[in-house]
Amino acid sequence: MNTNGRSKLTALLYKTLMSFVGVLVLSMGESFMLAANMGMDPFTSANLGGSSLLHMGLGNFQLMVNFVIFIFVLFSDRHMIGIGTVINMVLVGYEIQWFSAIRQSLFGTANSLTLQIINAVIGLIIFTYGASMYMTANVGVAPYDGVAPIISRWTHLRYRVVRVIQDIIVMGLAYLVGGPFGILTFIVAFCTGPLIEFWTDKVNQKIYNLI
Repeated sequence: MNTNGRSKLTALLYKTLMSFVGVLVLSMGESFMLAANMGMDPFTSANLGGSSLLHMGLGNFQLMVNFVIFIFVLFSDRHMIGIGTVINMVLVGYEIQWFSAIRQSLFGTANSLTLQIINAVIGLIIFTYGASMYMTANVGVAPYDGVAPIISRWTHLRYRVVRVIQDIIVMGLAYLVGGPFGILTFIVAFCTGPLIEFWTDKVNQKIYNLI
């Protein structure tokens, strides 16, 4: 392998590591939001509700749902698939379970409004940083995140419009299946974009440029 080939492989390994760490941090943030008991992002909320109805662990259920969406994205636009896609679809559900158990053992239950708000704020900060890191790595999107761009291209509607519709539908599904639903559900769905952009511009893009 020539020097150029080795450098490309090294860059890919670093970007894969960046994606992996981003997903790890994202999942940690989700565990704090779950502890806050004020709602979750629409997709995780729907998966938590569905897994509870079927008496399954979140990791197994979310992997199953992700696989179905993955097949749709694969046959619709396989260029959106990458190693980051697999990292996200396989690990997030299990990591939320893992970090939730660790957080519970270290900090206990958030049994007051103050503790709920603290957990919610910490969760949002960590979640948005992790989301920014995994997306900046640019080695594939999560299956759920791949749906809106594909539908947008098919329908010629703006991506933002399609994504809002997608999140609203999934929020409704989350509510119907009894998933954690509250103010955080709306905040994550519609208000975290600026914070993700902040982390990307101030931190993660600089890390990516070093790669």
